[in-house]
Amino acid sequence: MAARTKAPRRLDLKGLLARRTLVVAPGAYDALSARMVAAHGFPAIYLTGYGTTASLLGRPDIGFITLPDLCGVVRAICQSVEVPVIADAESGFGNAVNLTRTVQEYEMAGASAIHLEDQVVPKRYGGQETPQVVPAEEHAARIRLAVKSRKSDRFLIIGRTDCLPRLGLAEAIRRGNQYRTAGADVVFVHGISTPEELRAVGKEVPGPKLVNYSALTLSSQDAPPSFADLRRWGYSIVILAIEPLFAAARAANGALASLAECAREGGSPAQALRRLMMPREEFEAFLAPRDYRGLEDAYLPREP
Repeated sequence: MAARTKAPRRLDLKGLLARRTLVVAPGAYDALSARMVAAHGFPAIYLTGYGTTASLLGRPDIGFITLPDLCGVVRAICQSVEVPVIADAESGFGNAVNLTRTVQEYEMAGASAIHLEDQVVPKRYGGQETPQVVPAEEHAARIRLAVKSRKSDRFLIIGRTDCLPRLGLAEAIRRGNQYRTAGADVVFVHGISTPEELRAVGKEVPGPKLVNYSALTLSSQDAPPSFADLRRWGYSIVILAIEPLFAAARAANGALASLAECAREGGSPAQALRRLMMPREEFEAFLAPRDYRGLEDAYLPREP
């Protein structure tokens, strides 16, 4: 599918939430993937820390990514698209002093919102696949400081809890409400993977809520809830953090496998690769070369 023409600047995320419709924000991990998300008409983009760590560093999402790394990608995306960007800000990259800078750096980079998680810093899993979290009161204090540190209330603070797998649903709901009371504009209970959990959080945590659909995609359910279900259960934002990344990885891996087979056998990969590749014209449409055509003629001296 060819990229659409550049859309006019849309409402910021706060304005979108005021419309009380579900904001669907697929995950991006660089400026090109963000341009693709915007070209398909989505009202917002989610910058995934997992995907950015994988694509930028080639490492797992266990604390390698830094504030400059993520803010650099945020800045590149915000200079490339005109839709709101919701960004992963990890746990704030340090203590209270660091958190103040984190909020200001993301806001200056152009993000419309960040989510702050209540995992310990540096991340620890204690031999399990479930993250360790700080006391709820400690993270509530982070939320209060983040709200105080922003320049504009159009820049939204999303309070995220990762306690669900380790501490259970009741504690996740309690923390969500505590983070709301601390000033979070949106609550994000990470790791929800069943309709029962979705409905419980939707019912027990008031106000705007974000859900990561990737947890539902990766669950064993045959038919995860629809977007209409999510809106009916009280959710305002749904992110699809990893789906575009995994789809791109599968396509690239398939193309490379075909190329490697041809290299081993001494054949020509052209026919196989043409089937797998996006046509060049379609790809370049995402880069909007029309925005730059004519600049040389208009502003550079002609060659003698």
